[in-house]
Parts: sequence; structure tokens; C-alpha cells
Amino acid sequence: MTQVAVLGGGGTGCYIAAELKLRGFSVSLYEEQGFWKENIQGIIDNGGVEMTGLGLNGFAKPDLITDDLAQALEGAELLVVSMVAWRHEKLARDLKPLVTDDTAILLSAGNFGSIRLKRAFGPDCRAVVGETSGNMFSCRMLEHGMAIAAGQYKAKAVAAFPAMDNERLIERVSRFYPCTPARNVFECALNAPNVVIHLAGSLLNTCGVERNPKFALYRDGLSAGVISCQKSVEQEKKQVMDAMGYRMVIHTDHMERLVQYDKFPELDCFRSLAGPSSMKHRYIVEDATIGDSILMQLAQRLGIATPTVHALVQIAGAVNGEDYFDQGLKLEDLGITGSTPHEINSYLQNGDSQNQTVHY
Repeated sequence: MTQVAVLGGGGTGCYIAAELKLRGFSVSLYEEQGFWKENIQGIIDNGGVEMTGLGLNGFAKPDLITDDLAQALEGAELLVVSMVAWRHEKLARDLKPLVTDDTAILLSAGNFGSIRLKRAFGPDCRAVVGETSGNMFSCRMLEHGMAIAAGQYKAKAVAAFPAMDNERLIERVSRFYPCTPARNVFECALNAPNVVIHLAGSLLNTCGVERNPKFALYRDGLSAGVISCQKSVEQEKKQVMDAMGYRMVIHTDHMERLVQYDKFPELDCFRSLAGPSSMKHRYIVEDATIGDSILMQLAQRLGIATPTVHALVQIAGAVNGEDYFDQGLKLEDLGITGSTPHEINSYLQNGDSQNQTVHY
């Protein structure tokens, strides 16, 4: 029996599991067969996770590493999900028969996944489901069970769907991590740095990424022109955030510090974080089809032009030979039918008991 079940064997999931264990919690780490074999096997071979970098340092062994979801969840007070957004549908199906009214789920980062999970569970399920604004840690798994973080945990903004469950979510998450409430999941997800930073930065460095699988965006790919494009995305996003009445977090100021490579040596660890490793990396595909896709559609509903975001999604599709406009997550997939800020925010606050369970 564990206190926290971490679902996802990527870099963030493995790091969260180890960080919680190092702080004295009992932790299970779940990953489905066929995913992140190198990370899971590296931890098993190493006997645990060797944590390095600017976060907590030390050696931590999760209490359980398993591909049995029911076993991972047994007795857990909190489920932390760290999976790419295109895995959320299957996860919702797998979790549905296992969740109870006392289940609490936190997605890091959420990418609107809390809405998809909660709708799949059905209107009668009282499990609280929410997400963080951006990933809980800037981290990577290295070889042989080693992990590196570019900083320690800082209190994150979180929101539940529906947002009337925010207090329940905060109460449960605060047992393990300090956090603050966002207004709702849209304010939370749209304030993730990925929406502004990843797509513009990656696409303007396509040649560098394709020639160097060890490419590190914040070390190899920032320049005045790249940041100018990111600022254009940020300005388009600000119009949407203002129209929706959301608090706006600025991320390009951090990019401007990072690009001053002869200054701020405390940022060198962050600069060295690897990725994207290819143009199929989540920095491109996940953001073109999830975060930037929803931002663009929300702007259209509100009558706001987002030419830079539209162009980036178009170019991402051209680079990869895909139609990301067609493949992208739709507002309708999230149950968003309203066209005014009041209608959309009311839905995000209260949910819609009239919606039937979504069958994926």
C-alpha cells in the first residue's frame, strides 16, 4: 500500500516518484508495458534512482515498480499522472473501473487532461481530478537510473475540473506539495510555458534538431529572433487571457535570461536539459495538437486573431507531413460548446451534469 501512485515512466514521472520517496513518502511507480523501457529497466538495474542536479540529491528506490495499474493504485491517497497528452484517452479507460469517490488525481502537466478524464469517468463519479500549470519539475532521466533536475520544486498553480472541486484538490495535493489554486483548468493549462516556448523555439531550429539528436533548445536554440517569435505568441495569448478574465504568466522574460549565456550561471543546468530530440518530439507534436491548438480555437470563438500561432501549427504539420489542424484536440472534445467567456467559464467552474459519459 502506497501514499502516492505515480503513473508514467518518462523523465518527470520517474523523478517525481524518486523525489517523493526521498522525502519519506511511500510511492508506487506505474508504467504500461512497452513504454519507457529504458527508464524503468535503468531504475531496476540500478536498484533505484540516483538524483542529481539542483533539486534534491540522493538515492531513492520506489516502494513498487509495476505495470499493474490496480496494484499501483492500491491505497494511494493521490495519483500523479505524468504522461504525454495523447495517452490520456487510454488512461481514462483504464482508470475508470478503478477510481472511487475518494480518488484524487493530479496531472503534471495537465494539457486539459483533467477534463478528459473526468468526463470519461461520468457525471456520477465524485473523484477529484485536476492538473498543474506546467510540469512539476524541469528534469530528465539520464542513463543507468540517474536523474537530473534544473531546480527544486516551487509551489504550482493547480485547478480541478470542475473548478468547484478546487478546494478538495488543494487539500489532497497539499499533503505532498504546496500549491495554489488557479481559476480553472483553462487558466492553468494556458499558463504552462510550453504553449509559448516549445513550438516556436523548436520549429525555428528544425535543421539543428534534425542534425543533432542531443540538441538542447535552451543551450543551442535561443536567439533574439527566436525569442521575438515566442513573444509574438505570448502577445496573442494575452489577448485571449484578458478576454477570458484569466491571470497571465509571462515566460519570455526567462528566455531572455537564458539567452545571455555569459551570465546567470545558475541557469546552466536548465540550459543543458536535452530536447527536442526530433521533430516528432512532444515539444512539437504535443504543443501543436494540444496547447496551441486549444489556444487557437478559443481565440477563434472569441473573435481574436492569432496569426503566429496559426502559422506555427501549419508549419509543424508541413515539417512532419501531418494535418495538425485536423488531428488537434478540439474544444468540443472537452465539452466546450459556449462561445462567450461567461459561458465557457461557467462550464469550467460547474461542469455539465447533462453531459453523458464520454466513451473513448
